[in-house]
Amino acid sequence: MSILRKLNVSQVAGELDRPFMMMNIAFVGDILVSVYICQGALQWHKHLDNDELFWSYEGTILLESEWGEVQLRPGEMATVPKGVGHRSSAGMRASVLLLRCGYAAERKNGQRRLYALAGEARLKRASIPGILRTLPLPFQFHTIAQVEESIVQVAWGEGNWLVELPAPHDIMFFVQSGTATVRTAESMLHLHPGELTVVPRGALYQLETTHGTALVRVTRGGD
Repeated sequence: MSILRKLNVSQVAGELDRPFMMMNIAFVGDILVSVYICQGALQWHKHLDNDELFWSYEGTILLESEWGEVQLRPGEMATVPKGVGHRSSAGMRASVLLLRCGYAAERKNGQRRLYALAGEARLKRASIPGILRTLPLPFQFHTIAQVEESIVQVAWGEGNWLVELPAPHDIMFFVQSGTATVRTAESMLHLHPGELTVVPRGALYQLETTHGTALVRVTRGGD
């Protein structure tokens, strides 16, 4: 079945009424997509079996780690690798998309990073708006981040997109700006800024966008 479901990140965040409350909203392959409210500070912690990608949606958060810290404004993201101690904090309410492995990560990953060395590496911040401004050609997705074996990509364009059929993996489309229409044999969705859907693996689909549309795509990286 390839019935599409539309999710509005602002609406989901509006249902979360206390700091660090979280709601799981979608799977993209083995990647679980969640929304949580960041306000105040979490305790320092680490995950031995999975990476975590933090994507600030509304508001600004501070992501501290054994590899340094980054401030994430709306449309910015960074991945904390497994085994790296970290915490997120915000002075005022912020909503955040969190991407991480959602299926038995300890068996999937095979290797655990039990500790991190301070200063061994740095967290890498990626800005969706900033990178979009550098892309000269439409319809060409550019990878800006990775979590486990999945990648986060951005592109812009107006019209009909050339898509790989059938979809080789689950694909999440998030509208950064403009409007996108996603069609399958069973359903059709019009997506506006802050809305997303997941096209399931094996689906035949079409993607069309209006003027000024920029998309974020999450899918499995090249095998």
